[in-house]
Amino acid sequence: MISALSLAFIASVLIAGLVRHARILDLPNARSSHSVPTPRGGGLGILAGFAIGLAAVEMPSGEAGNTLLAILAAASIGGLIGLLDDLFTLSEKSRFLAMCLLSLALSVCVGPVTDLGYVIPWGVGLVGSALWVFTTVNTVNFMDGSDGLMVACLGPASLALAIMGEGGVEAGSYLLAAALAGFAVWNAPLVRDRGRLFAGDVGSLAAAMVFAGLALWWASTAGSGSVWLAPLLIMPLLADVLLTMAARFRAGRRLFTAHRAHAYQLLLRMGHSHRAVACYWGVMSLAFGTMALAGNLGPLWVKVSVFVLGVVIAVILHRLVRKKARAAGLDVTE
Repeated sequence: MISALSLAFIASVLIAGLVRHARILDLPNARSSHSVPTPRGGGLGILAGFAIGLAAVEMPSGEAGNTLLAILAAASIGGLIGLLDDLFTLSEKSRFLAMCLLSLALSVCVGPVTDLGYVIPWGVGLVGSALWVFTTVNTVNFMDGSDGLMVACLGPASLALAIMGEGGVEAGSYLLAAALAGFAVWNAPLVRDRGRLFAGDVGSLAAAMVFAGLALWWASTAGSGSVWLAPLLIMPLLADVLLTMAARFRAGRRLFTAHRAHAYQLLLRMGHSHRAVACYWGVMSLAFGTMALAGNLGPLWVKVSVFVLGVVIAVILHRLVRKKARAAGLDVTE
């Protein structure tokens, strides 16, 4: 497994570096958090690193192996859609339809969650599972607007999922974390104040599709009520997107137009650095991942309680950022 993780990391670093020299540029606009043209598409390294690591690891046989391949296939298709959008800008309707169909197909292949602590019909579980995939993928895509933010959230989330999972879920989650770490060499604002490469839609869609598929697989095969813990793993991302959309809806704003109203964007507008914002979200991801690990040790009522506690904490933190932004004179819904 160590050799497969090393290959995933190295492949991600190298391929992301090659993409950087392809000069597929993200040009800044009024809603951007960068001011100079920056190469994008580096998320190809994440997808390639995961695929190469998967080829090097000893694949489980039978249904488990097929599930891993289905997740890789869905991520590859999602990455292709993202790459085409990076290069040519697809229409919103065609992209929306493609992601809906892909989310539904992945949910069928992985197997929908039907145990919430009580059993629900297969069809209802399928719709809910597809909604999980679709929401996760779009949430990561919406939030991938600050250097290192996606890695700071999906990295800890993948590690926590690997610890809770076993077999294919464990292997796939560790490989995703390794591939994300490879991309972070170029994207995370560690040595420099800014990253040198963006993931692009190809990266955010592919990485999120892998994570969503692995989390769905774990939730559908682990103990009763495990599904309540899956959203905790990416709660810092989910809460920012959903609560921001709710605030914009109340303010009469259009929900799906570009804006700068996410909590991380408000912090950037208030002068916080990209490094600091990535650290904030990374610490939150570690904390929520730890909560999920703790909840996984208990019975159903503990899992539900930990989920509710996580939601309350996320709402409070989000409201604090928005309150601070309003005090600074910012329009928190634009």
